[in-house]
Amino acid sequence: MKAIHNEERLARYAAENQLNAIFDAATIGMMNIVAYENGEAICSPGDQLDHLFLLVKGKIKVYTTLPNGKSVLLRFNEPLAIIGDMELMTGFPVRCMVESVGETHFIAIKKEALRETAFQDPRFLTFIIKQISNKLHTVSYVSSLNLLYPVENRLASYLISIMSEDPLSPSLVEMRTDLLTDVAELLGTSYRHLNRVITQLAAAGIIERKRGAIFIRNETRLKELASGNLYR
Repeated sequence: MKAIHNEERLARYAAENQLNAIFDAATIGMMNIVAYENGEAICSPGDQLDHLFLLVKGKIKVYTTLPNGKSVLLRFNEPLAIIGDMELMTGFPVRCMVESVGETHFIAIKKEALRETAFQDPRFLTFIIKQISNKLHTVSYVSSLNLLYPVENRLASYLISIMSEDPLSPSLVEMRTDLLTDVAELLGTSYRHLNRVITQLAAAGIIERKRGAIFIRNETRLKELASGNLYR
């Protein structure tokens, strides 16, 4: 993590995400920008967060680790996602792992600052309620996806979820062998079975596996396989 001291960028992020509709001027004045690199952990299970984080650039991956040591993918989030809302309202430690997918920027606000200002503001409280409600809906939805859909559908959903939405960005996903093992675990399958599914999708011309990466060759077919069921 690194801090970015840039008042102009902070003002731009606040305007782009209409933060003045959520926070008062005093709270906005206490915000800072922090940046994370690809794969860097924003928070881990057991952490006690002292900030609320608002994602304003990039994408994050959220997953949980079960008592048996296996991990389960919960969702990907894009702006304006929030980290620390559950912990802010309950005082509980972090329960999920949150990682940066590519470079991410967050607006960070100290909890003490929120308690002094935003906790009395209905706009902020409404925003928090909507965020928590959305997370509960997503967890229920993704649980069904992980339990009831075949691996090829889950893989398609995963690939669509992590693809860049920049039309100028190449449609590829890094997929080294060690990363593939992690993906298999997140999707609730074995490395061998996931490898078979990737081979099948490549044979169908939907993806191409080359030099440790997966290239999306037929995004339309991939979305059809995902059937609108994304980890978001």
